[in-house]
Amino acid sequence: MHIIEAEHVTKQFRARRGARVLLGRGGLSDLIRGRKTERTTALKDISFTVEPGESLGVIGANGSGKTTLLKILAGVTLPTSGHVTVRGRVASLLELGAGFHPMLTGRENVYLNAGLLGMRHAQVDEVFDRIVEFSGIGKFIDQPVDTYSSGMYVRIGFAVAAHVNPDIFLVDEVLSVGDEEFQRKCRTRIGELKEQGKTIVFVSHDLSIVNTLCDRVILLSKGEMIVRSTPQETIDFYLRQVGREKGIHTFADGPVEAILSHGRVSVFHDKREVGAPSGFSVQVRYMDQWHNSPTADWETVERGPAHCKARGRMAKLPVYHVWELRIENGRLIWHVSLECERDIAIEMLEVNLFLPTLYTQWFYGEYSGAFPEILPGDLNWMLMAMPDLGCRETAVLPTEEAAKPPLATFLEPHKPYVRLLMQNTDYITGCRAIQAGGRLPDMDRPLRAGVHEFMTLTIDLDSTPGQVRGREAAREAQRTLHTGDFTATFRQGKVLLTYAGAQLTEEVYHLYSAVLIGNLWNDSLALQWDAPRRTGDHLTVRGESRRFPYRQHWEIGLVDNGISLEIWLEALESIEIQELHTSIGLKAAYEYWETDHESGPFPDFDPNQDDWRHANRNYAPGTFIRALSTTLPCVTMAVTTRAIPFRMTAINAGYHQHARVLQALRVPEYGVLRFEPGRHLYFEGTVTVDPDRKPTKGVSGRTN
Repeated sequence: MHIIEAEHVTKQFRARRGARVLLGRGGLSDLIRGRKTERTTALKDISFTVEPGESLGVIGANGSGKTTLLKILAGVTLPTSGHVTVRGRVASLLELGAGFHPMLTGRENVYLNAGLLGMRHAQVDEVFDRIVEFSGIGKFIDQPVDTYSSGMYVRIGFAVAAHVNPDIFLVDEVLSVGDEEFQRKCRTRIGELKEQGKTIVFVSHDLSIVNTLCDRVILLSKGEMIVRSTPQETIDFYLRQVGREKGIHTFADGPVEAILSHGRVSVFHDKREVGAPSGFSVQVRYMDQWHNSPTADWETVERGPAHCKARGRMAKLPVYHVWELRIENGRLIWHVSLECERDIAIEMLEVNLFLPTLYTQWFYGEYSGAFPEILPGDLNWMLMAMPDLGCRETAVLPTEEAAKPPLATFLEPHKPYVRLLMQNTDYITGCRAIQAGGRLPDMDRPLRAGVHEFMTLTIDLDSTPGQVRGREAAREAQRTLHTGDFTATFRQGKVLLTYAGAQLTEEVYHLYSAVLIGNLWNDSLALQWDAPRRTGDHLTVRGESRRFPYRQHWEIGLVDNGISLEIWLEALESIEIQELHTSIGLKAAYEYWETDHESGPFPDFDPNQDDWRHANRNYAPGTFIRALSTTLPCVTMAVTTRAIPFRMTAINAGYHQHARVLQALRVPEYGVLRFEPGRHLYFEGTVTVDPDRKPTKGVSGRTN
């Protein structure tokens, strides 16, 4: 049986006029003369049903009849004609706090309001503490509500309505009220009600939340109902419909079409939307608050069939968004600037490309992987790869059955701190997110009055999955060396080692270097690396420290069953280093180690041990260290320079890293290592594998 039935519902309102126009049209004169009163039709012949446990979204422009429809379902007003049947207890979030008495305390109003929503006193007792905790009112619960701020009023109103255990939940755009933390709690609570099988009718202009929460969506346009076969298609149609309004521009070239709609860009390929319904937008952070581009007052100042330029005056800041967009050759090219009317200390700017979860594979610079499923407990965003200022390209691939094109993004930063990020959003937002932007450094704050160009973002919709993977394979080949079954791949300050398809090095570390300056470790993984340059079987690559005045230059070549490695330190000014090392983090399957002076087993990992522990006891300078395993090939790191003394050490990493570490450590005889401006040899050696060399255990437990 349907839990809600609406049959041919029409609602009309008489035009209301004040006392000053009693003699005008629709006033007392018309009433005396028997003239008909002007009427406005808010809803026209609306029919639909809702099943128990279903979530129905209602969307449409302002004045389209959404709130009127919810008021009819809630019984607040009656239809002019037609019939509505609602079965079950209804909790209405139409006007938060409606029915509160200003002279009563918060506690008294909780019981009063819950009673109006159908709860008995004993039932309210059971959830009262949860209501107070959710609202955050705390000690003010026994104060009269006329002493509450508007935010407190909203919080307690939502808390009551959200805890009356309704069969039907009517929600009208309440998730945009309150502070950021309270909005998050509201979204989470509605998600919980959905998981509990409650029936939800949800009105919102936030199409991302509608698409996440709702099984079905109807569109109201000037009081008439429009339905498409899927929520996505209904939302697509709505976006196209509002694209005809002032300040909005639709432009296209070939199969790619875009709608710029008041600070939000929706992109379509072959008439299907590529992004999530919330589209692509920009947010600015100022005084620890985010200001989103859709809240600005927008004007399209240039229009063309395949391009536009728009300005959006931010509601609370003396700042304009200035966007230039064009489509050409299957790509949307988006130039993002800010125009400041006066100096203002903007903290961050980010472009958000929200994509549906039909995109399941991601590529971020030199990294790739599968997006994890977004679960109900995911309340925060999740990075897919560590941020890298050097990353200029990302891509995502959809499932094979999805009618979506691959999407690649190419970043041209106009500020040095602008970077790309690849993320999963939280459960309520329910999207993949490509972000371009960054935090403004102190030296760039405040932004001076005038125009500031931040980036040009190119969004490619014309590639096939094979082309995306081909570009990734080409980049991988550019940074990979092979000899026999041995493979070495350079990735952002580390070298991955594999043999016969089996990975020898542990994630995160692999082969890397680190220096200790001022009691702070600076790993090669943290340097800003250029793209590797390859000449035959030789790689050269440069990385620069963001914290200290030095660069590293790596030269990687091939030797029999391994690689040669030279690392040069280029001091940009005089620096003092307490110690430095070159290390290889290997899989935990390596059981034994050897140096010039001693050998032994790696100890077991201790769950209570998070720091790194040396396994050897002799720290005299040496020439090699190796690790042996019964299942993996032997790995040897050897030093080929005699000019620098290295102490070869075997280390167990912490329990959570679960890695065996071979380390060539350099420490000063006394004081610190001082490097004057110029290039200095940091490390020279080889890393080789021997699949035939296995550990043998002697009487002493040492390897022989």
